[in-house]
Amino acid sequence: MKGTDWGRVMTGDGCPTLTHPEHSQPCHDLGGAWAESHELHVAGCDLGRRLLRGEHLRLLEVGVAPGWNLAAACSLARSLPGRLDVTAVERSRDALLAADELGRDPSWHEGAPEGAVEALGFAHSGLRRAMRPGALGSWVELSGGVRLRLILQDAEKALDVMAPEECFDCVFLDAFSPSVEPESWAARFLRDLALRVDDGGRLTTYTVSQGVRAAIIAGGLNLGSAGARCGRKGGTWASRGGWVPALEERLLAKLGRRSSRLGASEGWVTGPSDLE
Repeated sequence: MKGTDWGRVMTGDGCPTLTHPEHSQPCHDLGGAWAESHELHVAGCDLGRRLLRGEHLRLLEVGVAPGWNLAAACSLARSLPGRLDVTAVERSRDALLAADELGRDPSWHEGAPEGAVEALGFAHSGLRRAMRPGALGSWVELSGGVRLRLILQDAEKALDVMAPEECFDCVFLDAFSPSVEPESWAARFLRDLALRVDDGGRLTTYTVSQGVRAAIIAGGLNLGSAGARCGRKGGTWASRGGWVPALEERLLAKLGRRSSRLGASEGWVTGPSDLE
């Protein structure tokens, strides 16, 4: 079986990404897939500094195909003293198969950034192992202090099968946009996801949707902007107790009011945030 319905597009840094077979939206910023993975997600979650200090970090990625974010995180972890446990959530087996085909295609390798081909190959090798019969949902030991667990289902269902107390130091939220997959950005799921961010942890996503940001705030995270680090309108960084680049005060106040209304409509008690 192959993921042949998924399309491909080359991004500006020489790394290809997949496009959805129905709505044709790309999985990454067309300015550069490898660059976006590093600048939005890896940098936004402060992975380099924390791994350099030898920490054992827990990463949750929502929407792992085509694998560039996973590749960037694992490549960094393998070069630094710390350890990295990655829980990769993907709803589409076909997307993973298409990603594997993409990685094996040598036509783009020569023009890719240094280290990108090897890093993506490592990520795909780990995903293939994690997809084997009996391996889904279990930890697979990779080299370089990396462990991988693949959960092949919708993200909101994936949270339900995790232990209630399981939290993460880093969350990469990379589903297709709210305009084409609104079910992946439901307010209750986003709040529950934010609640899974541990003390000192961070969440990163490319969207700047006010509805998404309000739901993240309802999960008790401090909200900030990734600014020019992501080509898709900047992106969002959020943390629990750590520093993030501040949003403009008027926007923060507006988001705080929206989050409060959302919490009231859903019957939530919103968590502490920098808007209180």
